[in-house]
Amino acid sequence: MQKYKQAAISIAFLTIILSGGASNGLVRIGENSSNRKPQGQEESILETFENGDYDSWKKIIGKKGGSYSTVSQNEFDKFVSARKFARRGEYDRAIALARSVEKTLKEKFASPII
Repeated sequence: MQKYKQAAISIAFLTIILSGGASNGLVRIGENSSNRKPQGQEESILETFENGDYDSWKKIIGKKGGSYSTVSQNEFDKFVSARKFARRGEYDRAIALARSVEKTLKEKFASPII
């Protein structure tokens, strides 16, 4: 798979996860979303990613509760950096950071079966 596709998939996956489900309609595989504009909470969440604003993201996502409250500023910053690297065409760096965040989040979000 081409590097830019790998980076895009990883970042799209993390965008959905870090949006706490609010991005339900933001990324749809195979759908042309260039004409869609995110609204309300979705737009606010995307702005926090664009601005690298962990505190604002935490306030928005914190209302959802659950595992999202365990995402650290370091993980958030790595995700934001991965997005920036991908935009600049630095796909290897973007993929490495995205995979690092994915691994950490999988460990954090995993709950033991009782």
